Amino acid sequence: MPTVQWMKLEEISQISGGVVSIFTNALLMYLIVAKSPPKLGTYKWLMLYTSAFEFFYAFVNLFAAPSVHTYGSAFIVFQDMRNFYFGHNTAQVLVCLYCSCFGFSMAIFGGHFIYRYGAVDIDFRQKYLSGAKQALLYICPFFYGILWGVICWMYYGETLERSDYLKDTMLQNYRLNISDCAYISAHFWPYDQNGNVFPDQDSWLGIGVMWVILGSSMISVIYFAIRCYRWLTQKLKHIESISESMKSLQKQLFNALIVQSAIPLFLMYMPAGMVFVFPMLNTELNLKYPFIGITIAVYPAIDPLPTILIIKSYRRGCSELFRKLTCRRRKQVDVSGHQSNAFGTNPKTGDLSGALTN
Repeated sequence: MPTVQWMKLEEISQISGGVVSIFTNALLMYLIVAKSPPKLGTYKWLMLYTSAFEFFYAFVNLFAAPSVHTYGSAFIVFQDMRNFYFGHNTAQVLVCLYCSCFGFSMAIFGGHFIYRYGAVDIDFRQKYLSGAKQALLYICPFFYGILWGVICWMYYGETLERSDYLKDTMLQNYRLNISDCAYISAHFWPYDQNGNVFPDQDSWLGIGVMWVILGSSMISVIYFAIRCYRWLTQKLKHIESISESMKSLQKQLFNALIVQSAIPLFLMYMPAGMVFVFPMLNTELNLKYPFIGITIAVYPAIDPLPTILIIKSYRRGCSELFRKLTCRRRKQVDVSGHQSNAFGTNPKTGDLSGALTN
């Protein structure tokens, strides 16, 4: 499949992913507000905050929907202006906003795992997440997102040197003149007048900050996911009289941690790492099929699904909503069980349940 045809598929995927993302995140926001367990605690506000962001991210994806390409020691995130409804400057702002949302999503995902560990470790919660300190989980993603966008605007803007370096590959792969693109780009190893390569200061400074954002998010996810797993495993060993339903619920949490780690790993971290690493090494990635734009577009569409499917009250809420929309009556009344606190314990089942419903 030629790259130009792959771009059409990428465009369709971005539009489809944006529409699905709007639906799934709107559904999750409704479930969080209307169907959250009473003792879910303040975690529901972090969930609602994340869903609202991904709802906004979906609209940015629909309006901007840029493509990502690597060539030699450069990468480019660009918008084809030939069929774009806005002007060049507006398109460039939307591309930067799109990249800013990417940085925001990295930070918010790490925040979820920090919160979840605080739900099981009382000392950690009291030391780092008590009172106003919890607001950092909401403020840091904004800071990371704004910082990511500022870097793209200040250090990765359009230049004559970058346009000259990228014009041939854009024409060859996309049949697109560089003058018809609004883009941000980093060129790590440009050539001097004698044909010798030298490090571009702006590109390396910007990528250094981006690696700090990406690395801190990944380290938070891995570190706190492992600590949550170890805590739950050790807790289970010391509690012999635990019901089968509780054991089943623990397995659900383990599966949730795996799924919620795998989704951004394969759809966000790895594609972003490939875009950064190969140009930094001045190595041709030779991506004939630019799948990176597709994976990033798919992420906000499917990210709400584990939460909807794993939390029992949300599953029931989906069933009730479906029955209302299809005018079907319930044949039987569900028996409500005990619900547990995200930052507390269930007095009848012990403090393990607080971690398992989170």
